[in-house]
Amino acid sequence: TWESGGNTVVTGSGVTLNEGTFANGEQAATLTVANLQQDTSYTCNTVSKTYTHSDSATVVVKVTQNSIGYWSDDVDVTAFEMTTPYEFKAIKSDSALTVSCTCTGSRDLEITWTINGTTTSQNVEIGSYNAGKTGTIELTGVLYDTVLECSTVVDGSKTVSKTINLKVIKFTESLPGTKFVRLDEVITLSCSISWDDTRSLTASPTWQHNSSDVATGVENSNTASVYTSTLSLTVVWTSAGLYKCSFSVSGTDADGTLTLDSDDSEIIIQNIVAKKRLVYAEKGTAAILECTTVGEDGVTIIWSKDGTSLSGNTTSYNSTTNSLTGTLTLTQVDSSDSGAYICESSASTNVKDNITLNVYETSGDSVHVLAGNPTTLTCRVSGISQAAIIRWYDGVDIQIMTDITGGDAAGFNSTSSTHSSTLSVAAAATAEYSCEVELSDHTKKQVSLNVHVFTLERGHVEVEAGSPATVTCGIQSSTTDTYSVTWQQGNTIIDSGSSGYATTSTGSEYMLSMDNLSTDSLFYCIVQSTQYPASSSGNTTVSASVYEIIGISTEVKVGSAATITCKTTGSEGGVSVTWESGGNTVATGSGITLNEGTFINGEQVATLTVANLQQDTSYTCNTVSKTYTHSDSATVVVKANVFEIIGISAEVKVGSVATITCKTTGSEGGVSVTWESGGNTVVTGSGVTLNEGTFANGEQAATLTVANLQQDTSYTCNTVSKTYTHSNPASVVVG
Repeated sequence: TWESGGNTVVTGSGVTLNEGTFANGEQAATLTVANLQQDTSYTCNTVSKTYTHSDSATVVVKVTQNSIGYWSDDVDVTAFEMTTPYEFKAIKSDSALTVSCTCTGSRDLEITWTINGTTTSQNVEIGSYNAGKTGTIELTGVLYDTVLECSTVVDGSKTVSKTINLKVIKFTESLPGTKFVRLDEVITLSCSISWDDTRSLTASPTWQHNSSDVATGVENSNTASVYTSTLSLTVVWTSAGLYKCSFSVSGTDADGTLTLDSDDSEIIIQNIVAKKRLVYAEKGTAAILECTTVGEDGVTIIWSKDGTSLSGNTTSYNSTTNSLTGTLTLTQVDSSDSGAYICESSASTNVKDNITLNVYETSGDSVHVLAGNPTTLTCRVSGISQAAIIRWYDGVDIQIMTDITGGDAAGFNSTSSTHSSTLSVAAAATAEYSCEVELSDHTKKQVSLNVHVFTLERGHVEVEAGSPATVTCGIQSSTTDTYSVTWQQGNTIIDSGSSGYATTSTGSEYMLSMDNLSTDSLFYCIVQSTQYPASSSGNTTVSASVYEIIGISTEVKVGSAATITCKTTGSEGGVSVTWESGGNTVATGSGITLNEGTFINGEQVATLTVANLQQDTSYTCNTVSKTYTHSDSATVVVKANVFEIIGISAEVKVGSVATITCKTTGSEGGVSVTWESGGNTVVTGSGVTLNEGTFANGEQAATLTVANLQQDTSYTCNTVSKTYTHSNPASVVVG
């Protein structure tokens, strides 16, 4: 039975009673109010049906708006509520949202959660059973609108639940907790909020620096559902301190005005400055890099290059200026040390400065060239990241040219690492020059250069055709040097591997030898300094000429005069002639006359005359070019031979046959015989028969036969050497 306010409650007037059915030891009776208008307490009176005289048992059950109660045999009606501040919740985008649901009372109950209709296993139980039951849920990635429901089951069948429609405003901040910055750095801080764009909300941002509002450097942008505010500033010393951004959100869909605050962001200024951001160091010397940091005490300076930490830093602290200077010393630098160095504060990698180290090297090319030839001097600087100015000076420090290499009008703007300048010399003569290299930091470096010269002495030759010949190329210079000499004929290079040629050298004289020089030839002697490889080569032409030489021997009657000849053709300027015989030099005198002859139209005829030749004699004619006096001599052997001639006369009876004889002995190859009589040549015919005879063993007998000799007649036998046809004739009178 039910009672309320001392009155028995019965079915009717919107109240329905159901005693319930007893099953398995349990029975649930219900009282249903169709239209509950206020909180009402009901007393449930129970008496055992089995033991009717038993005392009744009662329990008070409350029906309350927004709460659902349950029956229990040992507890009172209990409240069930969701604990959130209000339906609008502001969270940071990377934070979790915690929502709690509590059922008051002492009964041990299980609370479950559903998120947008889906049951989740997240359930945390805290507190004492006697103090009640609380379930919490942590939400990440919360949607703008999320329906949460917590529920519990009472007595195995009755469900008690609470639902809330959670509306979220997400808050995002791009503010570091602590940020180390350097002077003049531009930094940007950012905050934004976002919400479901179906709600009508407005947002108002505020920035504060050290609790004072910031009026400048703020830029705001917003869409229907996102509002972003940024603060940009160029760091100065007064920029240090705490920064915070705040949003006030209001609108028809908000419960009042929500204020959203960021965490504090501390900006600490720690400036670091390189003493020189571009440092030049000559190769092989020491390079010193320096950076000074101003700001927090106790920091150190860290050096690195290409991402690799470097050791060797020394530091000194100045407490007056609160500054720390770090020095990195590199000894004997080379090109591998060039590059970008970073000095940074140990407080933050953001506080750093850059230093570019250029390890440079200057050089110049002295030259050793043929005197009078044009030449070029080169001065260069390598390993620099900017252009250079190169000035040229002569030997008495008079500036003769300025060259801005690789740069603009100022001379300091380039992407090339090597710059060079050239000075042209029209006609090489021994001289001293210098170039001055000025770098972009006005470092100056002097480079000395020299022009050395050599001259070439040509050794032309003129030799007998078909004989060996050697031409020479002599180098004269006051400078010690080594040379590379190349011989060339036309476009063909000649070396020791060329057939019929050989190249040799003695000191500074270089020779080209030929096995057999048959025609006039012109060769190039090309000389290149090897000690000064930048030198241009010098060359000269060397000629090798040939001439013909012939000896004209003679064969004459013993005791007569004999003239032999030495004839040259093709010589360029004639030859000098000497004679030898039996290993002795022959000179004019003692019946000998020498005549060198005159050189005309390429020919020269030299003669040797013996006034009274008594025996066969061989002479050697030696010739040497008058034009190229160091040429080898050309020789020819010329013979002066003698023979005997006797006439064998005849005396016969008038009208009979008469034969006379002309006999020669000692001729080398016989003689040609002609006969004369009375100034007329005698020929065979009209009773006269001539027979020249046969040459054998040095003798020859020529005969003239008259068939009918009528009177005394004298005949002259004329003989000329058949071997040496230009010899003078020898005659004898035969009667």
